[in-house]
Amino acid sequence: MAEGDTAEQDAENVIRIMVATDNHLGYAEKDAVRGEDSFTAFEEILEMAVAEDVDMILLGGDLFHDAQPSQNSMHKCIELLRRYTFGDKPVSLEILSDQAASFHNAVNQSVNYEDPNLNIAIPVFSIHGNHDDPSGFGRLSCLDLLSATGLVNYFGRWTDLTKVEISPILIRKGESKLGLYGLSHIHDARLARLFKEYQVMINAPNESDEEWFHLMVVHQNRAENRGPKNFIPEEALPSFMHLIIWGHEHDCRIDPELNVLRDFYVSQPGSSVATSLSEGEAKKKHVGLLEIYKTKFHLKPLPLQTVRPFVFDSINLEECVDKLNLGEGDASTKVYNFALERVEAMIKQAKTMLTGHPKQPTLPLIRLRLLFSEESHMFNTVRFGQMFLTRVANPADMVKFDKLKKFRGKSEKTSVDKEAMQRAMQVDNTTRVEQLVNSYFEQANNPLKLMHSKALAQITYRMVEHGDNDAAQDIYGFYSKKAIEHLMEALPDDDNIDEELGKFRLSHRVDDLLKEMDSSGFKEKASADENGTSLNIEPKSSMSSGEETTSRGAGETTVARGRGRGRGRGRAAANSATTRSTTSRSTSSPDRQQTLLSAVKSGRKTNPKTYVISDDDSD
Repeated sequence: MAEGDTAEQDAENVIRIMVATDNHLGYAEKDAVRGEDSFTAFEEILEMAVAEDVDMILLGGDLFHDAQPSQNSMHKCIELLRRYTFGDKPVSLEILSDQAASFHNAVNQSVNYEDPNLNIAIPVFSIHGNHDDPSGFGRLSCLDLLSATGLVNYFGRWTDLTKVEISPILIRKGESKLGLYGLSHIHDARLARLFKEYQVMINAPNESDEEWFHLMVVHQNRAENRGPKNFIPEEALPSFMHLIIWGHEHDCRIDPELNVLRDFYVSQPGSSVATSLSEGEAKKKHVGLLEIYKTKFHLKPLPLQTVRPFVFDSINLEECVDKLNLGEGDASTKVYNFALERVEAMIKQAKTMLTGHPKQPTLPLIRLRLLFSEESHMFNTVRFGQMFLTRVANPADMVKFDKLKKFRGKSEKTSVDKEAMQRAMQVDNTTRVEQLVNSYFEQANNPLKLMHSKALAQITYRMVEHGDNDAAQDIYGFYSKKAIEHLMEALPDDDNIDEELGKFRLSHRVDDLLKEMDSSGFKEKASADENGTSLNIEPKSSMSSGEETTSRGAGETTVARGRGRGRGRGRAAANSATTRSTTSRSTSSPDRQQTLLSAVKSGRKTNPKTYVISDDDSD
């Protein structure tokens, strides 16, 4: 790491900065137990800034938890800032760049310690995050209010989201020169698109880069598991940077990490208060003391002493089946007793995390995550938590059951059978596409479960030779209709549905099915409109993303967008229709068979309203 031995340097040439991100003032402020946690931690940060005699405080966004903080949160923030950042100590930092272009909503268009009406001892510089970004009438952030009152120097704010141009705040102290770059939160997908389209410009000082230390603070997703377009890769930032302070991510990774491709360091201080009961939040909380001498730096992690103890544990019950003997007897009771023992151990562990600071809360946060696949392993977590009302800070959500998700590996994915394809290509007289399709599926290792291979060949023939764009929908719809009729006659159990579909394929010849379909003039769309019957056979891919289709009766279809109260009404109407159609068979058929039977009966007789809801959110 590029570190300067700052202890030997002249203090007049070393820039000392207290670095923190994601303070989330006002989080859970109405909670009788946890309401003061965010303010207590923020006060400790300010106390350390005074004790370490820093030149400035740098905040990396999300100072507040809400974009429109309560009067209580704003009052406590203003009180703390005035108490710890005002004073007679002279500020040794000189601003060399255009201040009017750097600080948003500053009354005198300058840094606050140059305001003759204010007595600032430790200036606070901050960008906004996704929790305290500009919103509402006037598009103001709560940081705009703090800037107007002279408490915070608000920088890195953007109004034109079609192009971002970042110019540094140029700061000098003695022989050290600092270029401070701010990138307040922008929606990650939008910012990723701007980077891709080269619409992000980051300017460097005109003087030689060797004379400046380049420090950038950002508030964006950093983790790649958020999706390819929902995070900003470190490599998108310019290589002339020396250090990146990364906000938004709450897990503490404050020790600078070298990015080999860009040859700069990244420090992620994390949050000062736990806003979720996740594994990342359970890591020890720190802020950083950054010392800069010319182009060298040293970042000293400072552990927070007033943070509420938090112990997180995750246990896969599938791995404990033999140990707990869950295969026999009452599995729920065994898991309950196991969780009880584990929570007691976690509470004991939390006591070791007490620092002795008089303001540190003593009731710990506990989160035991139990991964399960059998519902028989579950128990009532709310009732479980009531035994710890006076011993933990979060008894209601202390234990959480998460169902194991079974992901299909690459070996399990349906793929093309290359050998079958080669054999199909070698068959004599295979000159037509439909013949190739039929030959392939007859020889493939993964045979079709519902349709015959010849039916797919017929779909190909009708679409290619006759231009029938509805061929796939019609043939698939007719097959589905006949398969449902077959299942209604057999009424198989859930475990035997695949076997019964196999019997359907054997008992029906494809030529007979196609002939019956053509003679009846079956059309999937037509049958749904004329008879008022919707079996939801049409593939979902035929609907555009973000649209909702509502069938209101014979031949009447409307398209709507968005989410709102209509979604609730749709679900209620659909549920009520199902309830009415199932009660008549409640005494004679199992639940699984009732649902299948009622679906068909409701389509034939009651003509229910059918709602297809899209959960796609617009940017």
